[in-house]
Amino acid sequence: RATADNDFPHNMIRKAVEGKDINHKGQGFWVSLKMLWGDLSQVRKDHPHLVDRSTVVARKLGYPEVIMPGKRCGDIRNDIYLTLVQGEFDKGNKKTQKNVEVTVCVCDESGSVVQNVIYHGAGDKPASEYRSVVYYQQRHQRWMETVKIAVPIEDVHKTHLRFTFRHRSSSD
Repeated sequence: RATADNDFPHNMIRKAVEGKDINHKGQGFWVSLKMLWGDLSQVRKDHPHLVDRSTVVARKLGYPEVIMPGKRCGDIRNDIYLTLVQGEFDKGNKKTQKNVEVTVCVCDESGSVVQNVIYHGAGDKPASEYRSVVYYQQRHQRWMETVKIAVPIEDVHKTHLRFTFRHRSSSD
């Protein structure tokens, strides 16, 4: 979870996309993307070698361009998306910057953690908490990490989010 590199993930991706020279020696994997046009059934039909039954489908954030009332009554969405953007943390009386980890959980009225309502990504099993990436000795931390919080609509008004910020030792 900790990165010793002083570059943020979004900067590394941007540099790779822009084609700047990066020393790739010793790096673990490459990701390639391909846009497939059409609805899911059409894409499965046209590209069976790329999309099969085990392919995870990530639903679009936001609303469709056209909302058809009553058309898809099983498609009710009350999801909450939380994006942890950035933070600035002073080192206090330490000589080096802190290694900050942010933990997020959903709590009920009594302060108890609501179990299995946070999704880290499409296809992942639900979790009870979210832990951010830890950047090594960075004052300006920029995460840009999004999680989905799926609390039943009848319980939304009875819950709140708890954010915990803590220093993580590099030996943790």
